[in-house]
Amino acid sequence: MQKTENYKHKISINVRFSDLDAMGHVNNASYLTYLEEARIEYFNKLFTIPRNNLAFGAVIARIEIDYIDQIRLGDEIEVYTRCIKIGNKSCDIDNLIVIRKDLKNKIAAHSITKIVSFDYSKGISVPIPQNVKETIEEYEK
Repeated sequence: MQKTENYKHKISINVRFSDLDAMGHVNNASYLTYLEEARIEYFNKLFTIPRNNLAFGAVIARIEIDYIDQIRLGDEIEVYTRCIKIGNKSCDIDNLIVIRKDLKNKIAAHSITKIVSFDYSKGISVPIPQNVKETIEEYEK
């Protein structure tokens, strides 16, 4: 069982009406947007990447999401983020999407995202820079 105490980074997200599907709960595709927002904030915190810089140097290779509970309009949600594995060319980002209700956390989804370091000019994967590895490892200690 995942615990929020194991994550140093979290963001709050407002559920938007446009996130809902015909059944009145958050559409599965919106979870991907929540995860993206959390990853961007996580990496911005660690590396102060300018908001107008789209040349991040990485691609998403895989996203696994376990949908555990429904999120509805008006729910307060938080997304917790941590790096659980860092290799030569890729890292695994672990996320929890949590509904805050009555001062309790209820896990709505758990996700693992594989990010691959990428050189867009050459169109190939490349090793993760050592300073990036060290920064992530230091933060996650």
